[in-house]
Amino acid sequence: MSALVQIRMGRGDAVRKIQVTDRACTELRRLGLGGRKFMRIGVTSGGCAGRTYVATLDDEPAPNDQVLFDAGDVRIFTDRGQADQVTGLHIDYSQDLVASGFRLTNANAKRACGCGASFSL
Repeated sequence: MSALVQIRMGRGDAVRKIQVTDRACTELRRLGLGGRKFMRIGVTSGGCAGRTYVATLDDEPAPNDQVLFDAGDVRIFTDRGQADQVTGLHIDYSQDLVASGFRLTNANAKRACGCGASFSL
């Protein structure tokens, strides 16, 4: 099961959606999310498709942060200026033997590179 969270970006803005699976939430808790600690997700230039996601753990919200996901102890923030680029994001965690880790996919991506590390909108 996954949690679907709708957020409003401000008056007149469209509803934004981000999905985080239970597996991803469990792993984020294992990594120490909770209390003041949250995940900050953003987009940067890079990869063969043009953009890639970056994620860090943080404990100090910035003035321009937007809360994308809040399940109590698991919170995910982004900069308001990047909110359009994370709309439609789906975060999962895989325990594959060869390549375990977080899987970030976006239904709004126009294309992705072959290895799945970058995308374009």
